[in-house]
Amino acid sequence: MYKYDRDAIQVTHQLLFIFSIWTFFQERPIERQIHPFILARRSMKHMNGKPVDHEDLMSLFEAARWAPSAYNLQEWRFVYAERDGPYWDRFFELLTDRNQQWAKDAGVLVVVLSSKYEKYRGHKLPVATHSFDAGAAWMAMALEGTARGLVVHATGGYDPQKVAEVIGLNSDDYQVEAILAIGNRALKGKPENTTQRLDVSKFVFDGIFEEK
Repeated sequence: MYKYDRDAIQVTHQLLFIFSIWTFFQERPIERQIHPFILARRSMKHMNGKPVDHEDLMSLFEAARWAPSAYNLQEWRFVYAERDGPYWDRFFELLTDRNQQWAKDAGVLVVVLSSKYEKYRGHKLPVATHSFDAGAAWMAMALEGTARGLVVHATGGYDPQKVAEVIGLNSDDYQVEAILAIGNRALKGKPENTTQRLDVSKFVFDGIFEEK
């Protein structure tokens, strides 16, 4: 019975992904050709309030595992709370009231951390790219979630000190980067607004930086 249900979930995820690509090509005009995965990824908020399959969650972390990082240091760290687990309420209370309004329907909340230092020959050395590398890992999770028909939404609406207390972080060697809300997409309800992007010329410069 479990296998049948899981197969049905996988088919649903695949259909959602195909629908997402078709929809976003209609709603998000592009100037140059890019891979559909990039366009289909969105920070959506409409979730159905059901738990996320644990194996799907672990696959998102597997995607993060293969992200690039400086000297392959892999500075990202994740602490999660599943909706039907013992830590959910404590994680949920970390979010601002505004974020709680939509994150209440998530299946998992994930605290994203980065390690600020590396140990080399007995010395603790700062890693300048720890946040950058953690961001690469988060993007890998977001793309994997998109492929599985999941919502993967990152937010900065929280108190970092409270986050550290709740997850038992007692070291300044790590930095809280974001909280992710991951959930199953709601199939009914009002369509979400589609955001657009700046023209490439607004943020890409040939040789000399120009503030615009």
